[in-house]
Amino acid sequence: MDLYQKISILGPSAKYDTCGPQDFGDTTNIPGVYHAKVGGNHVCRLFKVLQTNKCLNNCRYCAFRRDRACPRVSATSDQMALAFDSAHRRRLVDGLFLSSGITNSADTTMTHMLDTLDIVRHKYKYKGYVHLKIMPGASDAVIRQSFKLANRISINIESPTQTDLTHLSPDKNLKNGFFDTLFRIRKAVNQAKYYKLKTPSLTTQFVVGAGQEKDSDIIHTTHLLYQQFGLKRVFYSPFRPIPQTPLADKPATPITRAHRLYQADFLMRFYRFSPQDLYVDSSGRLDFNIDPKMLWAQKNPHFYPINLNKADYWKLLKIPGIGPTSAKKIIRQRQHSRLFSFSQLSGLRLQISKISQFSCF
Repeated sequence: MDLYQKISILGPSAKYDTCGPQDFGDTTNIPGVYHAKVGGNHVCRLFKVLQTNKCLNNCRYCAFRRDRACPRVSATSDQMALAFDSAHRRRLVDGLFLSSGITNSADTTMTHMLDTLDIVRHKYKYKGYVHLKIMPGASDAVIRQSFKLANRISINIESPTQTDLTHLSPDKNLKNGFFDTLFRIRKAVNQAKYYKLKTPSLTTQFVVGAGQEKDSDIIHTTHLLYQQFGLKRVFYSPFRPIPQTPLADKPATPITRAHRLYQADFLMRFYRFSPQDLYVDSSGRLDFNIDPKMLWAQKNPHFYPINLNKADYWKLLKIPGIGPTSAKKIIRQRQHSRLFSFSQLSGLRLQISKISQFSCF
């Protein structure tokens, strides 16, 4: 099998690792070239591949689980680095996202990926964006080397509780695998910052709907990850059934569920909402029919109306229809003159009809 044929398999194989809230997959029909919306309307073109799709684990939802019959392909570090350099020189991609199935051990797998990045960085003199998947159980030495070669690293949690993780991935352990590695990553970050060395940003991913996990469990775990470990992003990948896996007949997760989790995530990161502020039903699920900020407003009528002239930034953010950008616009506007009517805000491109229901002057 030549290198192009390998990348034709290893590129699409990487689609299950999320790197942005909106992933467009292979939109170019060029193996390994992947588009993701990473902020606003910015689309990042990544060379997104697996080093190998061979894997020791037997995750019940995964296309590359140990017991599933599928073509197994591996690329050497030289081959993978050459494939990326070729795509980058042809201006097909802006960065590299490298992941892998687990072969033999976490460190064995990581060593092959780090060798790839070392060639990319030093032989091919690439200085741009690299996102590296960290395997649970990776050693401290591997983690430190990852810091030198990657701009972003990710380690996937997949499920918020050990019960759900055991059901989905019987070979994985939340405490001794994911969290043990995460604690050591945090320690390495603190050490690097002490010596004023660069540190990559850190992300993780939940597989939403493959098990019986509750949104409330995901929300509480997400809050913990942001508060205690300084993660840059948490991604929510809606489950999609894959033929010839134990979950092949399980319905796909509605995209609305992942959307609501992203909204809850933003409220915790940018609006100072706590997990307790995010209302769920008796089954622990977010409401499909209303966004969590509007639901909070409806359940807390005593908090409104909010005076647009007097409210500080954080209080303005409690108003449905006002986000960080809108709040800053209102604050700038009232610094010039007192607000008396919503007509004074008409030129600021705000959601006046929604804002007016929860605010006053």
